[in-house]
Amino acid sequence: MKWIKRLFHPLIAFIAIQLVWGVLVLFWISWFLDSKREFRNLAKHYRPELVNKGLDWTALLGGLILLLVVLAGIYVLFLYWKRQYDLYRQQKNIISQVTHELKSPLASIQLHLETIRLRPLAPEKTEQFLDLMLDDVDRLNHLISNLLMAAKLEQRTRASLKRPIDFSAFLAAYFERKRMSLPEGSSLSLDIEENITVTCNPEEMETALRNLFENATLYSPTSPEISITLRREGKRCHLTFQDRGKGIDPEHLKKIFRMFYRVRSHGENIRGTGLGLYIVKSVITAHGGKIKVTSEGLGTGTTFHISLPLAEKS
Repeated sequence: MKWIKRLFHPLIAFIAIQLVWGVLVLFWISWFLDSKREFRNLAKHYRPELVNKGLDWTALLGGLILLLVVLAGIYVLFLYWKRQYDLYRQQKNIISQVTHELKSPLASIQLHLETIRLRPLAPEKTEQFLDLMLDDVDRLNHLISNLLMAAKLEQRTRASLKRPIDFSAFLAAYFERKRMSLPEGSSLSLDIEENITVTCNPEEMETALRNLFENATLYSPTSPEISITLRREGKRCHLTFQDRGKGIDPEHLKKIFRMFYRVRSHGENIRGTGLGLYIVKSVITAHGGKIKVTSEGLGTGTTFHISLPLAEKS
């Protein structure tokens, strides 16, 4: 059955159609020349004055144009077919990723709860199990929040509610809280200029920051090294989020902000759904900001540059 599926692959079908089209063109030209040859033979016997008029290239050209129109139609159908095929494959991958991300923490929580119910544990062990379950709950909450946020951003018909906030204090407070979740040996450097005010939706902005932070920790070694700077630049502020993790191959840099796009390396199985950076860019753009990513390649780390407009002074 696999060979049948391969036979109907869009690329194979398109190549087959091109071959058929080429054969049709050859047959058309051959038929046209044979017809003209027969016409000339008949003309020699009945209307010799028509022989010197030569070939009627208009008919040949008209036939070729018709075949080209058919080819263009086939090409458009192929593009549409390929797009639908790619969407189908993407949908399957999305369902698989989301299912795995949901089941993994649920299975972990169930295992720990069953262990606690089966036998009494030492207080230290119980505390450890509770911490692990809380981490799994936080992971589930993060995943569900991302799914809801992505749907909200896709279907948004009006601007979100924004208000001026002390962005400097907001960043400092958020990342100081996240510092506690980093593994031992990690480093988090904050260089934040004070009294920078930005008009934003705090909930959405926190979701964007959380996804940047999680992306840095997931794609970093055991002990992540993260540097965050915030500077005022004219009527805008510039936020730099740098990690010294695995880095990104240049060919992926323009694609990583796409919905459900993930950079996959051979032998790696890093959790995620491909929604995080899509949400980051969507939130930043909705706030009148710009974001770009730079990386020298694999093993060199990644830097996100975010520019946001300052709040207007009342």
